[in-house]
Amino acid sequence: MYAFNPKAQVQWLELGQSRTRALLIDDALTDLSLIRQEAMSATFRQDQGSYYPGVRAELPQAYARCLLEALYPLLLQLVQPPPEYRLIPQQWYLSLLTTPAAQLLPLQRLPHFDKAEPLHLAILHYLADGPHGGTGFFRHDASGLEKITPAQQQAYFSQLQQQLAAQGGAAAGFPAAQTPHFTLYQQLAYKPNRLLIYPGHLLHSALVEPDTDLSADPRHGRLTANLFVQFQPKR
Repeated sequence: MYAFNPKAQVQWLELGQSRTRALLIDDALTDLSLIRQEAMSATFRQDQGSYYPGVRAELPQAYARCLLEALYPLLLQLVQPPPEYRLIPQQWYLSLLTTPAAQLLPLQRLPHFDKAEPLHLAILHYLADGPHGGTGFFRHDASGLEKITPAQQQAYFSQLQQQLAAQGGAAAGFPAAQTPHFTLYQQLAYKPNRLLIYPGHLLHSALVEPDTDLSADPRHGRLTANLFVQFQPKR
């Protein structure tokens, strides 16, 4: 049985100049062994529906239900949706990074946002022992944007496209502190059984360590659980 740890350590964060609220929760589950066993028997495939540079598998529903039931009060505090809104799970995966840096597509070499909606949340759970690369949050230098709203999305992409065209395309390698046109302003370390919860419209990226992170073997790779949820009006 999955069980959320009643003694989990909850830390509220304010990220960047925008002071966007996020959550860091250590020792989230009482025991990681069950989800790790599930990952060992899961079928991982290339994710054709996103630009994730790796493979993904279905996340056990019992695990997702355990997390969401425990986290729901905190998610309400995090984004404070209107009272008539409800939480809608949208996607949930087990994930492993596998794509070598030399094979990355242009968009995989840049910080990204999941969805230009302030009530869309990413729930990231670090499941392996590590060491592995953590997660970074970025600011687009020219616009000063740390998060992308629907009204800003078109102008942001237009400006970024002009910048990339001027330099001959996105720089090689995974997003990092040296990525042109962006400033890495916050790094959060990969730690077993750590949960990171943040609005999906923030510019962010995994901070990939190729020597330790790239593996399709759940015993050795940068194994994470990824849940994406959004507060939406009740119908």
